[in-house]
Amino acid sequence: MHVPSEMLTGAVCPVTAAVAATGVAASAYVLAKGNFKVPSAMKFSLVSAAVFGVQMLNYPVWDGISGHLIGGVFAACALGVPAGILSMAIVLMLQTLLFADGGILMLGANILNMAIIGAGIGGLLRNLLLKKGFSDSVAIGVSAFLSVELAAVALCAELALSGKGGASLYLTLLGIHSGLAVIEGVATAVLVGLLSRNLEEQSASKRSYMVLSAIILTSLAICPFASSFPDAFEWTMGSFSLLPSAPNFANAPFEDYSIAGVASVLSSLCAGAIGIFATFVLSYLSVRLLCRFEA
Repeated sequence: MHVPSEMLTGAVCPVTAAVAATGVAASAYVLAKGNFKVPSAMKFSLVSAAVFGVQMLNYPVWDGISGHLIGGVFAACALGVPAGILSMAIVLMLQTLLFADGGILMLGANILNMAIIGAGIGGLLRNLLLKKGFSDSVAIGVSAFLSVELAAVALCAELALSGKGGASLYLTLLGIHSGLAVIEGVATAVLVGLLSRNLEEQSASKRSYMVLSAIILTSLAICPFASSFPDAFEWTMGSFSLLPSAPNFANAPFEDYSIAGVASVLSSLCAGAIGIFATFVLSYLSVRLLCRFEA
């Protein structure tokens, strides 16, 4: 669902960038003011690295299409909604700057769709469903499903405001992402369930660190075998001859999650390891900095 360069035009880019920046800044503000509990730097870093890891794993769907988890609701469940938004924003920023995954000028739209909507609205929907009496697994699964669909709706609106596509394209995008949303819902419920066993607090914390580490290491081990098929968004835009040819970010050092001159499998492993490490370090430093301003 990462929007590539030159896909959105006109006022869409600056407006989405402003909305995304406001949402991220507001999340940091409420955490710094003590309105929400700030997660430990270790937990925040591990969750962010786990989200980065699972997003690397494109899985084949059908007719040469692949998909991947977004992880917004997972981050919101593990960290709380404001911290979940920050975590997703860090992941998306590094994906663009290091791996050219999403256009540099489209970063605002990508953060809006996958962090503000994916983690923010998705996390709030989960909390609302819990208050309505739904079980945790149902609330997580439904909110994760809806987070993907709402992100796809936002993407269609952004395309429409950019004068790209029509009803058939939007229906195709929403239809394909419905299938991916089901997978997102099931996978999120399973992953969060692994983190939230009914154990006494200290054991639960240790277990969560072990589970998050296992997710990261498994993602890294599997990433060389991720599907090379275009993702649902890229495939759809290509089918309607609307996929731009401009590079996403000319100076990204590890474009397409690879390292020039290194054998394919090793290249993917090294690039994935760099991405996970960079996400962990930046996330850790971000929380440490945030704690200095905490009220």
